[in-house]
Amino acid sequence: MKGKISITLDEYIIKFVDSHRGDVPRSKFIENYLKSKMSLFEVLWIFADEIPKTSSSEWISAHLSQPLGKPLHKHEGFIEIEGDNLEFYDTNFIKQFSVDKKTIKNLSISYDGNFKRFRDSRGMIPPMQFSMGKRKIYIFIRTEGRLPHIMGYYKGYNEKFLNAIRIRPKKIQTTEFTAKD
Repeated sequence: MKGKISITLDEYIIKFVDSHRGDVPRSKFIENYLKSKMSLFEVLWIFADEIPKTSSSEWISAHLSQPLGKPLHKHEGFIEIEGDNLEFYDTNFIKQFSVDKKTIKNLSISYDGNFKRFRDSRGMIPPMQFSMGKRKIYIFIRTEGRLPHIMGYYKGYNEKFLNAIRIRPKKIQTTEFTAKD
C-alpha cells in the first residue's frame, strides 16, 4: 500500500537532495534515501510452540503456495531494529514484543525437526530461526520487488536484515534439496 504525504523541507535539505538525486525525481530520491537508512522490515513469524496448533489446511496451503505465496506463519507485521533490540509490531504498528539481540542464540536459515519442509512440495524457502530465552521463533522477511509492479516475496534469508542486526547465521540451508530431504 502506498500513500501520499506533503512535507516542507528547509532550503539546505532541498539543495542536498538536488545535488545527489541526478535524474531521479525528488520524491523518489527521498523515499529511497529513507528506506536505505531505516531498519524496518516487513515480516511473517510463528513461534515453535504454535506450530503444533497449526491446522492441516494452513500448513498445506502455506507449503503449496511457495515460492510466491506466504509461508507458514501465525503473525504478520514489522521488525524495527532499534539499537540492541528487535521490536516486533503487528500490521497496525502496535508493539507485540521486544528481543534483546544479546539473547539471540543459534540463528540459522534452515528447516529443523519442528519446522519441516513438506516432502516434494514447492516449499523451498527455509525460515530464519533463532532461540530467545525459552522460546524459538521462525521468521520470513519480505524482499523488495525488482520492479515497481512486482511485489516482493517472503524468505528466511535477507542480507540487509542480517547486516542490520550484525549477527551471522550458524547455518544457511540452500533451496536445493536431495530426494532424502
